[in-house]
Amino acid sequence: MQLADEPAVSPHWMEADRLAALDSYDILDTPAEAGFDDLVEIAAQICGAPMALISLVDARRQWFKAIRGLDATETPREVAFCHHAIQQDGIFIVEDATRDPRFAHNPLVTEEPSLRFYSGAPLVTPEGFPLGTLCVLDTKPGHLTDAQRGALEALARQVVVQMELRKALAMQRKAAELSALLIQELQHRVKNTLTTVQAVVSQSLRNAPSLEAARATVNDRLATMGKAHDIFSAGDWRAASLLDVVGAAVASSGVADGRYRIHGPTVELSARAALGVALALHELNTNAIKFGALSNAEGHVALSWRVEDDHLTMEWREHGGPPVTKPKRTGFGSRMIVTALASDVGGASHIDYPPEGAIWTLRAPMPGLAPPAA
Repeated sequence: MQLADEPAVSPHWMEADRLAALDSYDILDTPAEAGFDDLVEIAAQICGAPMALISLVDARRQWFKAIRGLDATETPREVAFCHHAIQQDGIFIVEDATRDPRFAHNPLVTEEPSLRFYSGAPLVTPEGFPLGTLCVLDTKPGHLTDAQRGALEALARQVVVQMELRKALAMQRKAAELSALLIQELQHRVKNTLTTVQAVVSQSLRNAPSLEAARATVNDRLATMGKAHDIFSAGDWRAASLLDVVGAAVASSGVADGRYRIHGPTVELSARAALGVALALHELNTNAIKFGALSNAEGHVALSWRVEDDHLTMEWREHGGPPVTKPKRTGFGSRMIVTALASDVGGASHIDYPPEGAIWTLRAPMPGLAPPAA
């Protein structure tokens, strides 16, 4: 009498790769599904067996996606017949487990359910990874005809087809959800950008001495917005690094890097917050070059930020420029744009004008600045 089919070849796959393939189907511990239950019923009927399973073998257990004739939903991997079945190519048969030294002392044989017969056809992915088996079992010794073996292997292939279809449908659903979220985010960003553009144009027109001056100011500010958007498109469209935003502001100022003393930790900003910071730094730079510390060769700017108590505190401090006095015009456009950033992200902003140089401080809660979750 045949004891068991011996492995035809050594496994040609790595266990870590096999487990990764199994995880990619996202099927473990999911509810019963009719398509799999039907295949188990057909396998049992064709093979004349009282028990049948779709068994998936993970790192520590075999878990049953579909089951007929047994109450268990999983067993430890070390006692699983299917653990042996996935080590070889083709169908794996044990005609009488009590006469096979690999299984004679197995608790599934010596105790309930007192298994004797096992036949398992491996569930092999298109990439060649065996994830488990479609198997039939009995409490009496048995065997399969060639026709039954062929049918069991054909049904095992159909189990994999069902798994592939299930995986494809899940990917389609996720893609549809991501597409909807992307459209929603893009609409939100376009709306925010248009609102910012409207504010920039309105403030520029209100405070410019002439139409030509207003046109130049608007063009300059919109160019700054465009450069900020370049930062987003170069990386994650949801977020930008504060250091990248600062670096772009310094580079676009036309002033040597050595005139800026920059210090701060890594901070990720939402697209909206990054755009506001970019505009604020542009306005501060423009005024420092025209009237403040960057208007002569001796001055410099100290730009720093820190995160404490879930708040970002950012400071722009000018040194070494000509004496500074507070602007007299209450509608000073740059100051309005700089301070508008704070309210947009739920924080507070303040500009002081001591003689040694302008000081701008922003304090805002990180939840209002942070990018959306992926």
